[in-house]
Order: sequence, then structure tokens, then C-alpha cells
Amino acid sequence: MDHWLSLPREGVLPLRSSFLPEKIPQLLPSLIIYEMVSPTFIKFRLAGTAVRERMGVDATGQNYLDYVSPERREKASQSFFAVVGQPCGMRVISHHGMASGQKKYLEILMLPMENDRGENPIVLCQGNEIKPEKEELFQDQDLLKNISIVRRDFIDIGAGLSGFTD
Repeated sequence: MDHWLSLPREGVLPLRSSFLPEKIPQLLPSLIIYEMVSPTFIKFRLAGTAVRERMGVDATGQNYLDYVSPERREKASQSFFAVVGQPCGMRVISHHGMASGQKKYLEILMLPMENDRGENPIVLCQGNEIKPEKEELFQDQDLLKNISIVRRDFIDIGAGLSGFTD
């Protein structure tokens, strides 16, 4: 977040053109850049090596929502658009079933950017594996599509907080 805060901006959000991922090499493996094309298409613009390994695929160019179970897609999209609609950050703690069959507990930080390179909003996402506070079991074995949100917090970056709730 410190790097994001240090970027040039013309308002609340930093400019996409000022964000050079190579300037934060320690975050590159776990970095995702999303382009918010529409409520039904959230495009992976960049997926770091750790993300590709977790997913078992390079999702660059693909729709994030294709990796979400059909019954959760609308809420997942709404949560992403909440970050850009009311510019704010979002911290999510979630369980993820991976393509490898592994189960991971992740802490994810999402921050919006002003897309001065195109018309669609941009969201940066960085996630790290963490240890759960207590052992929790997955409800099913749907592998990659098994994403359970444990906690979601919005972060005021100068424009207030989103009212989105699951």
C-alpha cells in the first residue's frame, strides 16, 4: 500500500500510467491487475507467477468471473465494482480451493487506480497465504471455484467507504 500511496495522482486515485510493476519486484509474484470491463467481465490484465501457480493456469486475458462459482458471480462482481464505484481499498480474507487440489487461506488487498490508458477502471490486487485463526473446512471439493469469503473490510483512501455487503 505504501507504493500505491506514493504514486502521482490527479485526484484520489493514482494514475495507471505511473504504476510500474517492476518497481515493486517483491510483490510481482502475487500481483494481479484487473480491468473492470463490465459487470460480467473482469479481465485479468496481469497475473504474477505465484497466482498462476495457485490457479494452475495463466489467466491473463481471461474473465475472473469464470473462476467463481455461478451462484457467487454477481456478488463477486459487485464487490470489485464497489472498490471503483466508491473509490476505496478492500481487504479480504478468504479460503481458496486451487486447481492442484490444495486449499489455501489468503489475505487479499485490492486498490483502485485511475485508468489514464483506457476507459475501464483498473484494480490492483495482491494476495498472500496466511494461516487461519482456526482450522476451517471447505464446504465442498469444487477445487478452483471453491472460494469462501471469511471477512471483508473496506479501507478509506480519501473518498469514504463502500456500503457493499455480501
